[in-house]
Amino acid sequence: MQDRTTVTRRTTGGTAGAEGARDAMGATAPSRGVQQLLHPVVLGSIIGSAGASAFVHVNRGLLPGYGPTVALVAWAVALAVVVWVVLLRPRTLPRTPAPAPRAGLVYVAAVVGMLVLMSLGRLALAALGHEDLQPAVVVLAVGLHFVPFARAFRAPVFGTLGLVVAALGVLGLVAGLVAGAVLAAAAAVLTGLVMLAVIALDQLRAAPTAA
Repeated sequence: MQDRTTVTRRTTGGTAGAEGARDAMGATAPSRGVQQLLHPVVLGSIIGSAGASAFVHVNRGLLPGYGPTVALVAWAVALAVVVWVVLLRPRTLPRTPAPAPRAGLVYVAAVVGMLVLMSLGRLALAALGHEDLQPAVVVLAVGLHFVPFARAFRAPVFGTLGLVVAALGVLGLVAGLVAGAVLAAAAAVLTGLVMLAVIALDQLRAAPTAA
């Protein structure tokens, strides 16, 4: 009886130790993203936020009047929300599923396809005399390259984000052709802000604030 009790204690202790180890890795224990920067959810959000910020800052100078200042203020507010949601609030980070077997190949193909579309778009716009609409082509290409990531990395948010961004790219391209290049730049700035909003909302949904 004593031996059985000893074994039970050791088993229980081992299980508790394993759970503690998983907690220490941030899989189950509430923590802040800033403490686990390499967690896929946190790292992906940081990379996405950097890309979104690039859209805003590269294109806001093309806006007329107070447009650049308004864009800067909107970006600062949106980024502050993302920083709080992703890095500062205590939460239970979700366990991320393993990528699909050919996720790496899908990633490379998507990036290459994005670059090719940007180049072809530039050539097409040059032929039409509308090189100033390139920001909208970039938005479209970036959006489309996100879409296959949804299945490859088992992360549906990529599908939503990709389709929304691609739609903004098409909208900016059409509006730019009809009413001028300013609207293409505005679509690119709006894309950056929308990306930040999607990142924040997805993180709030996937990992609620810990009590």
